[in-house]
Amino acid sequence: MSKIRLFSAVVITAAALTTAVHAQGWGGGRGGGMLERYDTDKDGKVSLAEYEAGRQMMFSRMDADGNGSVSFAEIDAMMQRMQGGDGPRAQMMQKRMDALKAADTNGDQVISADEFKAASDAEFKALDKNSDGFLTADEMPQMGGGR
Repeated sequence: MSKIRLFSAVVITAAALTTAVHAQGWGGGRGGGMLERYDTDKDGKVSLAEYEAGRQMMFSRMDADGNGSVSFAEIDAMMQRMQGGDGPRAQMMQKRMDALKAADTNGDQVISADEFKAASDAEFKALDKNSDGFLTADEMPQMGGGR
């Protein structure tokens, strides 16, 4: 895959994941749940290292067979376990799973740890509006009443 094509795939994936994060919500109000989960040093902001650690935990949970990658079959199985009907939550989950599949930049229907990290890093950069290397509550999407 050419560098330009790879870069384009990462940018598109980051945009899709960022959209999915916005749809998911961050907990109650602006930044609530995600900030609380990822801010491990409790300084009121999430560094790239904290974000990567949180995303790595998510990747490990999705990697049901423990082989170091997440197959589309694992994503689909996770979707089935999490989905609860046809409502807004199901639609949001489908968008998140589609965005996750977009991280497969080489088209092998498996998301490697490197592909996932590249997408997560691009997602962090897209959310870090002031480019200071941290996500704060004011940079996180306003979700009103929560999830």
